[in-house]
Amino acid sequence: MSKKQTYLYILAAGIILILAGFFMHISLITSAYHTIGKMVTNPLVFGPAAVCAFIFMGNGRYWLINLACALIASLIIQYFVIGHGAGIYTILYRAAAFLIVVYFLNLLKIILAK
Repeated sequence: MSKKQTYLYILAAGIILILAGFFMHISLITSAYHTIGKMVTNPLVFGPAAVCAFIFMGNGRYWLINLACALIASLIIQYFVIGHGAGIYTILYRAAAFLIVVYFLNLLKIILAK
């Protein structure tokens, strides 16, 4: 299976999960979708995610490094930029938004490279 197919299967699984959450009225999925959707467009999340996505490209442990970057960036944004603590959900949602940006930038790179 090629990398492009793998990325598209992950995208399809995510879309199916989100649609199932909305059709079945699962509040955890719908609230996470709305919260992460707002965080993805935030330049404090998008900027570092784009930088990390391109800096670590080609590394063998690419997703592990970006996961660590996502958690570190979300903690730095929460405690030093926003200025106060938050719950685990807020930090994990911001890290998920970071990883979603990295994923879509990689998907775009794969689609345009072929």
